[in-house]
Amino acid sequence: MIGLDKNSVQVIPYCETWKEEFEKEKAILERLLGAYSVQIEHVGSTALPGLSAKPIIDIAVGAKDEQTLFKLEKVMQKAGYDVLNEYQKKGEILARKGPPENRTHYIHMQVIGSEYWNEFVYFKRYMLDHPDEIKVYQQLKEELSSKYANERKKYTSGKNEYISKILQKAYSLYKD
Repeated sequence: MIGLDKNSVQVIPYCETWKEEFEKEKAILERLLGAYSVQIEHVGSTALPGLSAKPIIDIAVGAKDEQTLFKLEKVMQKAGYDVLNEYQKKGEILARKGPPENRTHYIHMQVIGSEYWNEFVYFKRYMLDHPDEIKVYQQLKEELSSKYANERKKYTSGKNEYISKILQKAYSLYKD
């Protein structure tokens, strides 16, 4: 199962089909963005085997530079994705798939090597390299999802301290 209302929080047990859903969307993105040299990564909780997650597939699409990123934005809009340009604020352009009441995919487009790109890649790598942290994160997500079932912003902000701690460790290990 994938898809969730944009304002709700529902964390469900890990599902093997999330990887398949990523692969399907990756193939679509490769066709759409094939004229550009992009890197496509499955990120977020659905990319971590065994971790419960909101059933929305997060995908990072890395572009070589800002000019390419803005070209990707136009392609995604033309293809029918709901695009939110938060480049000046967050360093990304977000393309959302599915109607607001059933978002299925978030495509986070960034410049490869940017802070936001590195956060996605390093967090995933650290969690995969340290499976004991997946259990800790699992417990936190379950607690927060129970407490903030209809308050997505509070759920997300409740994870920030933990994510920041993991990113500090990840940067010390992986940054070149």
